[in-house]
Amino acid sequence: MTDLLLFQLRRVGRNKQYLFFTVLLPALFTIFFTKILGGRMPAGEYQDVAGATMISMMAYGAIGAALGATIRLAFDRSTGWLRQLRVTPVPPGATFAVDVLVGALLVLPSLVVVALVGRFVNDVQLGLGTWVALVGVLWAGSVVFVALGLAVGLALDAQAAGAAIGVLGTVLAALGGLWIPVELFPSGMVALAHAMPSYWYAELGRDVVAGTPSTAPVLVLALFGALFAAAALLVARRRPLHAVAG
Repeated sequence: MTDLLLFQLRRVGRNKQYLFFTVLLPALFTIFFTKILGGRMPAGEYQDVAGATMISMMAYGAIGAALGATIRLAFDRSTGWLRQLRVTPVPPGATFAVDVLVGALLVLPSLVVVALVGRFVNDVQLGLGTWVALVGVLWAGSVVFVALGLAVGLALDAQAAGAAIGVLGTVLAALGGLWIPVELFPSGMVALAHAMPSYWYAELGRDVVAGTPSTAPVLVLALFGALFAAAALLVARRRPLHAVAG
């Protein structure tokens, strides 16, 4: 199982699109949005904007990494790779577990890089314990989107899964307030933002930075995670990992 995990991590690590869209792009967005929104503000307000933007981009990158890593199931099924794994000593359950672990581990680079940009480029000032808690909480919360990616990757064929993940990532970022603060939304869209798991995911990070932990984001994300995991398990029973098509 360890060998398979390392192999899968190397596969994704060699993917330049993954490195650009889930690591480099959120870091660039962090700089761009901070300079646009906070560049002309007083120092105190700039710090608030820089911190809020960093958290939103950490959430955005983590969601993209979680979704992008787990839809490999659709591509691996279509190429017959999962069928090849059936003749190895690796149990099917271990294959599924490796994909969950890969999805979770590949979230970390995006979280860490955006945090480093926030600290050393945009001068976000937090205590060491707060930095560690911020990355840790967002890493733990990303399992919700790993479950969503698994459900999509198991349910759809390769081309459809890639398109669906692109649409999902855009919707979660735009409607969840990751690109534009929810405070700037029209009043009719605020309730829609609060219905997005991405909003509550970023709220986890905001609570850590503010030092005001709340159970609401945890409970909402736990509910979404349970729903996505149940959907993934249901689809897995209907479409076994080793099936090539259909």
